[in-house]
Amino acid sequence: MKHITRLGMLVGVLALTQGYGLGFGSMGQVSSSMGGAGVALKNSAWGIYYNPALLGADRRAKVGYSFGAQFREQNLLQLATIDFEELSQITTTLDEKLLGGASVAGGAITIPGGTGGSNGNVTIDGALGDALGKLFGVGADGTIGEENIKNLAQDIGITCNGGGVTKCNDLSTLGNSLQNNTDAQNKLKDKLVDAAEAAGAPPLLTGIFRDIDVSNIGKIIEEVGKGDFNMEKFLASAGTVTIPRGADSDIDKLLDAFDTLNNTLQGNDFSLNSQNGIVIQFRGKERTKKVEADGIGEVTVQEADSGRGAVAVAVLPQMFVNLSATINPNHQRLIIGIGGCSDMATGAGCSHFIEAKPTDGGLEFSVINGNGSSPSTPPQDFTDHSILSGTHTPHGIALGLIEVPVGYGHTIYTGAGDINIGGAVKFIQAFGYVYSTPLSFSDLKFETPSLDDMTMQQTFGIDIGVLYTPSFLSKFNIGLVAKNLNAPTINMKNGADVVLNRQFRAGVSYELLDFLTLAFDADILPNNTLSLTNPKSQMIGGGVLADFKFVDFRLGAMKDLQSKAGEGAILTTGLNLFGFFDVAVEYGLGQNVTLYGFNVSNYMAIKLGGQFSW
Repeated sequence: MKHITRLGMLVGVLALTQGYGLGFGSMGQVSSSMGGAGVALKNSAWGIYYNPALLGADRRAKVGYSFGAQFREQNLLQLATIDFEELSQITTTLDEKLLGGASVAGGAITIPGGTGGSNGNVTIDGALGDALGKLFGVGADGTIGEENIKNLAQDIGITCNGGGVTKCNDLSTLGNSLQNNTDAQNKLKDKLVDAAEAAGAPPLLTGIFRDIDVSNIGKIIEEVGKGDFNMEKFLASAGTVTIPRGADSDIDKLLDAFDTLNNTLQGNDFSLNSQNGIVIQFRGKERTKKVEADGIGEVTVQEADSGRGAVAVAVLPQMFVNLSATINPNHQRLIIGIGGCSDMATGAGCSHFIEAKPTDGGLEFSVINGNGSSPSTPPQDFTDHSILSGTHTPHGIALGLIEVPVGYGHTIYTGAGDINIGGAVKFIQAFGYVYSTPLSFSDLKFETPSLDDMTMQQTFGIDIGVLYTPSFLSKFNIGLVAKNLNAPTINMKNGADVVLNRQFRAGVSYELLDFLTLAFDADILPNNTLSLTNPKSQMIGGGVLADFKFVDFRLGAMKDLQSKAGEGAILTTGLNLFGFFDVAVEYGLGQNVTLYGFNVSNYMAIKLGGQFSW
């Protein structure tokens, strides 16, 4: 449970975000693998869901079944992988990378006690020791002596006169001499960067030297000379330091954690939907014509008898879960305590506090002082503005629907073409639960859901649709559907009502060849969703179906014009074998999410099932 830390726990129990409606959705494998197109697609068994007018256009008997899930994530699940204890040890990690361990050059740098200003010798190992050795030009014994310090001082333009006002006999004095000497400070910074590169130091150290605030470089030299130098004091002395990305894999993990926190501040969302169903379409009566003879050998064909369209019934169990967290607008800064923290949320026991700001190349760190108080007393900036010290509100909603639609489609034959009309009445059993209670990291107490908090309600919905096939283009179909015309409302407890809003979608299809069909759908108006971060959805998409006797292949693409989740264009594909096995997959090409080492799209969906027609 190492990685399930306080913020990870917060995400994990967002059982569920206040919402207002549902998008158009997806049912069955055929349309799902053709970019969601189904309003004008005769080949699918799910006409009762996409457009009941299809029950008049294709009157064959059909059976279909489908089970699957859809996942979309935006800057939320990765929070569960953050180890806040590891974040608080960032200075220790830097210490190990830069100040400790085996020296790259093969030997430690020693500062004699008399020279360094300490009672005993000071040894600096690791990459920093190598860089300082190159900077001061130490000999084989690896000791920084007075002559080394004097030579460096002269190189950067500081005049040493022995016992005069300016001395160069130890690092503390040299550091003091650098105060307010901007020219010398800049020269020393350049030499530090050159020395680190010459010593073969890791890019991490070179990058830190390159981004040091030069006005603080004298204080850093003083701290090195005193012998109690560590990375915590380095950050405190350096002002603002940028740690570059790509220089070290362990440091990159820490930078990724801060990036995740920062992205969560900008917007977060998670949804998991499962739309399943079984449909049975009862065969209608095929079109017939009346033929008459006049007795003298002349035959006429009277108006066509429209026959009877198909009737369909389905059971559609569906589940929609959405969660997000509203971050307190006054607590949106990445300020954390470091060094001996006993409570990350309150800052108790922390010796210093740092603020992290993401940059294009890495992460910028600056130490925040405690307004003159004890270092372990949290500064006002942490108390008033840190994401860890504030109170935030998780929002969640889980909505289950069992829809039982009964539909019929009929065809009106005209000289201009076939006009199919259809309708469906659906019984809806709804179950729901809403969570929205402010929480803080210092007092994580979550309400336990109970049956008393669960909404159970029955309602009904009405869908109507039309499909037109012109006489001059008999393989071309134009469809329009209106779902939930009565806008049924589910009265969730605590007042967060969900309205199954009216949905209007248009679609076209064209039977290019006997086995090849093209289709395209588009939501005419945006639809409400359950998400606070992405409150609207407006899908467009289409695809191609190659339907052979025992197998069919499908490809498509779709996009949500209203989404802010960054899933980008969504590719879809599907395969049917002998009717029994049918699979459809959707995969977003936009943002990716990394969870415990696995990098995947932030949008994925899969459906399994089958369908038969006769």
